[in-house]
Amino acid sequence: MMAVQQPQSPSLLQRSTSIFRRMSKRKSRPVLQPVPANLSSPRKLQRRPTKDDLNMITHVQTIEIPQRAPAVRAQKPKIESRQRVLASDMRTTPFPASHFVQTVAWNVFLTPEQAYSLVMGFQPTAMEDKWFIYAEGPDHSGKLKVHFHRSWTGMKIAELFILIDLKGEGAGKIVGIKWNRSEQTNGLEQDEAKYMVSTACAFVLGVHLENGVL
Repeated sequence: MMAVQQPQSPSLLQRSTSIFRRMSKRKSRPVLQPVPANLSSPRKLQRRPTKDDLNMITHVQTIEIPQRAPAVRAQKPKIESRQRVLASDMRTTPFPASHFVQTVAWNVFLTPEQAYSLVMGFQPTAMEDKWFIYAEGPDHSGKLKVHFHRSWTGMKIAELFILIDLKGEGAGKIVGIKWNRSEQTNGLEQDEAKYMVSTACAFVLGVHLENGVL
């Protein structure tokens, strides 16, 4: 089992910026159900994000998640290290204080291998790597936030809001995306932000998102 590091950024603790905040008012409610053994496809986990899915908790706890090494892929990730990347591993800047930072729902299924790779993150070693990626969480309910920064400037481009099935094999789904569409990114639109995150995941993590640009 893998002991998940304490989150390094206080952003997940702020109620005002939390996409899942109303979920904390609900009494114990399962986030994702484990995949029954008699199902042939993990896509049974998919459903449309609800309003409850898009509300972040007000704190994150350190827990253990199912550890499952990524399977061999035709396209290898840029870096194969299994040491988890932390926010403190690189100097970064937060989202600008701007109404141009937007959040929308997104519904993308993640296999256990893909969820594991996003938890572990990515630390660049050269300018051409382009991205610095780290995750906060998951908390006791499986809520995870993944941060995407440009490697050469540290500028924050996007966040993914993810739910992990902690009671099963660690599959999950993306339920939302928050991105910077200010002048820093030349007014990045929603489809462009989803495409950029999808290509970043494929390029540095070997994670190919299903319906990644929908």
